[in-house]
Amino acid sequence: MNIKNLVLFGFIVCIYSCTHNVDSNERFFIPQHSINKESINKYYVTIYPTDNSSTKTYIEYSYIKKFNDSMYIKEIYNSAFKLLSTKKFSIDNNKVSEISHQRFYRMDTLTAVYPENTTAHYITFDKDTAYYNVKLKNKDSISLKVDRFTILLKDTLVEKKPAKIVEQTTTDTTFFGETLKNTSQYRSRYIYVQDLGLWKSIITKDNQIQEKTLVEQLTHKQFDTLSKHDIKRVGYIDFDNTIDADATLALCFSHADIADYYNGGNDRSGFIGGKGNLKKFIDEKLDNSKLNDETGYLTFRFVINCKGKAGKFVTNQADFDYNKKQFSKQTVMHLYDILSSVEKWKPCVIRNVKRDSYFYVTFILKNGEIQDILP
Repeated sequence: MNIKNLVLFGFIVCIYSCTHNVDSNERFFIPQHSINKESINKYYVTIYPTDNSSTKTYIEYSYIKKFNDSMYIKEIYNSAFKLLSTKKFSIDNNKVSEISHQRFYRMDTLTAVYPENTTAHYITFDKDTAYYNVKLKNKDSISLKVDRFTILLKDTLVEKKPAKIVEQTTTDTTFFGETLKNTSQYRSRYIYVQDLGLWKSIITKDNQIQEKTLVEQLTHKQFDTLSKHDIKRVGYIDFDNTIDADATLALCFSHADIADYYNGGNDRSGFIGGKGNLKKFIDEKLDNSKLNDETGYLTFRFVINCKGKAGKFVTNQADFDYNKKQFSKQTVMHLYDILSSVEKWKPCVIRNVKRDSYFYVTFILKNGEIQDILP
């Protein structure tokens, strides 16, 4: 074999190995670049109570690490970068098998115990019905029994990317010792997108609907920088580098005391009247011609002071693959003008005291149309 053919053969072998070192179904669970570069998915999680009371939105981070050749570790963090749960799992063709699982609470830890001779397939892509059974127990008396069935599997496309829809029904049974304390049932719908992992989930319970939406992908370095935040907490904004840097926003407390946007419980900051009223306000002032056929996620982060005045706007901008992009200046400034024209916002209240707080509004744009507004 001459040199030219040898080089060509080596190139073909390389292409084959590079495209086959990741199982095709594995790419639905693990963002592709996380195989060699650990990546973190950032989600907005919104709770819609069925009694029409105020919605709540918080942030969640999913950090998937390669443990060895056949196993991964998935860590879930809240917006304050506190570890909420950890799960070790393996992927074998169409099956995702749970090896271990722990949930962490302020004063307790629940650890998974599996039935003997049973593999916990919590997701499969090759069966119409898959069964998952596990009991989460603390060291003393509390246990949570989880029974889950997969009832629907469907292939689809999300923004031209291959995707899979998985619907499941779950029964959670809580025990104190051997005494039955509570039983709840709910339905879940998960959408996994190739090379993005979990893209969206909707969990429907009797008292609420929980929607989780992927909004950003972070590198390990970015996540590490954010999590070691000190004063520069989750929503920290540098007042000298904002769209309205020349404008004054009177704070009621110090810059270091601005509350993060997940603080306040039912008295978090936001638009007076909720998301529905915010959409109406934006629609009345929106000029679609200034959206310039833009597509992607355009997030405005800003501060709402204790008197309900907003200012110090910055943006985060990304395409639907969660790569950073630059929206047209006209689009950014038009939406900024609308948000900054709100005369009064609802301030955050913590322990009966109105506080300065961070807030954000994300516009999901597609071909110059607003598809949704978060939170």
